Amino acid sequence: MRGHGIVGRGAPGTRPGAGRKRATLRVVGAAIFVVAGSPTEQQGPVASLLSTAGWAGAGARVVGQSWVVTPAGVMSPAEARRRGSDPGLHSPDRTSLRRVAPGLLKTAVKDLRQWRRRGRFRIDPGGPWAETDVVFVWQRHELFQRAGLRLASHLGVPSVLFVPATVVWEAEHWGIKRPGWERWLEAHGEAPALRAADVVACGTPEVAEQARRLGVSEARLLITSTGVDLEVFDQWSDPERLRGQLGLRDRFVVGWSGSFRRFHALEQAVEAVAHLDGATLLLVGDGPERARIEQLARNRQVPIVCTGTVPQSELPAYLRAMDAALVLAPEGVPFHYSPLKLAEYLAAAVPVVAPAVGQLAGRLTDGVDALLVPPHDTPALVAALQRLQRDADERARIGRAGHQVASATWSWDQQVRRVLAALPR
Repeated sequence: MRGHGIVGRGAPGTRPGAGRKRATLRVVGAAIFVVAGSPTEQQGPVASLLSTAGWAGAGARVVGQSWVVTPAGVMSPAEARRRGSDPGLHSPDRTSLRRVAPGLLKTAVKDLRQWRRRGRFRIDPGGPWAETDVVFVWQRHELFQRAGLRLASHLGVPSVLFVPATVVWEAEHWGIKRPGWERWLEAHGEAPALRAADVVACGTPEVAEQARRLGVSEARLLITSTGVDLEVFDQWSDPERLRGQLGLRDRFVVGWSGSFRRFHALEQAVEAVAHLDGATLLLVGDGPERARIEQLARNRQVPIVCTGTVPQSELPAYLRAMDAALVLAPEGVPFHYSPLKLAEYLAAAVPVVAPAVGQLAGRLTDGVDALLVPPHDTPALVAALQRLQRDADERARIGRAGHQVASATWSWDQQVRRVLAALPR
């Protein structure tokens, strides 16, 4: 393994921004971040590319230099962020086999396509990093993909496999069935990469348990929760101008951001806002569920503003136009993931209402930096929103506390430092 120089050490601070000002672990070198999925095949903001951009931006700050590598080429963290939040990534209004075919057939075709692509994505070791001291190669976990692990092996540096969730297990919980081939897919599409990586960085303890089930030893496991790029949210602006442009002046704005997917349970947001006087639902993003949610809001006579996908550089302004921001949990399935939107809400100083489940219950403190409610409990969700609607000082207090905890413990930079500390020596 190539050597690297450490120029400073220090623990992250507990005050907002303190971790960015004091001496911290900094390595003179470079890091490579690999994501195999293509944003052009997705609708709405692409969380996989945006979170990878967040990791890579932190890699540049902490390690010294970084690149994001996708099948579309090598790009900077800023370019990855731009592509992942391109407003042109919208829900297509057309009929296709993908939309009308039975779910089982769509799943089988998708799996077959990923299997056929398994060796096509290869990364040239002689890329722009050829003359740099690469410290590690990071790859986002996807079915049959090992391009980043192969690159790390060629360069003689540690490999890090980031696992927001194991693919087959997550899909099963969201109702996607693979009768007859799910275990084969785990054994041949997931386990090889999980067992080959030097460090397996899981988004939550629930995901880490699944990694253990697929053969990852405890010594190689690390929990790396979703973070936030604090620099993106350091530029504050007056939200009233945007609220005026969106027709939200004098309204209590209940907000949400992300990609419209069924597991985000946005029908719960519509139902809650239906019980609030003078409130409007602001949804920032796009995706396959958008039309259904808009129709549901019309049926319930809920005022709603859907912006479509916005560039991530503009996202802080939209979040700050919200009086309260929601995280929701689907019914009947475990809450196993670490939401990107939550870290962004906190960094934007927006008071958060979230279900007391999974990692959310462990990382948030009810009444201090968020309001936590029982999952799927509409009366409790309505009561929490009414509490914030009635008391502007309470909104400001919880928003400030959320910003402070985001600055102290939710940055991508801290996750990169944890990866560095876990690398084999």
